[in-house]
Amino acid sequence: MNDSRLETLATGRDLFLLTSRLLSKEIDQPLYRALLTADPEGTPAEDRLIDEQTGAMDEPDALRTLSVEFCRLFVGPYPACPPYASIHRGEPLVGGRADHAIRDFMTRHRLQAEPPGGHTLLAYDHLGVGLALLHHLLRDWERGVSAACPEDEDRHAVRELLEDHLLPWAPSYLHDLHGAALHAPYGIVAQLTGRLLADEWSMTAIR
Repeated sequence: MNDSRLETLATGRDLFLLTSRLLSKEIDQPLYRALLTADPEGTPAEDRLIDEQTGAMDEPDALRTLSVEFCRLFVGPYPACPPYASIHRGEPLVGGRADHAIRDFMTRHRLQAEPPGGHTLLAYDHLGVGLALLHHLLRDWERGVSAACPEDEDRHAVRELLEDHLLPWAPSYLHDLHGAALHAPYGIVAQLTGRLLADEWSMTAIR
């Protein structure tokens, strides 16, 4: 993976962190208020981070609506889009080989990044963990470049994280999440993140 591809991914670094947060924990009041005011003036209704219907509700009702949506999508008892690699890669149980693989990756690269704002994880093959790690590694890579001291280790770690732990399943998962979500921000953020990762997947596949 060359630096231009890393730069493309780095433009989405904050998006990866936001997606990690949204997949990992219900939207609280501070995040809701930030999302409500984040869209530039004139953003089309279908692209807004808080849809018009939800944004028109009283804040407590909006937060309850988004809490129900989070549980429907990610928690269950029968979640529409469980965000675990083990499930989407055909493993019989959450916390199996995919979980062990990402924990081994974190140990070898001395990483401890977790989704921001706490989490409700059953295992570390949760997409929120992978995206938080990607954000962390891209941030470190950018700091190395800005200091005129690029770190090959960061570059190799990003490539390993993408090729072994994210790209085989995350773009497809995010496409499904975009289709299943009834409320923003889940659908629009899934679409944007999935598009960025899918572009990198196609670049990786033809390199």
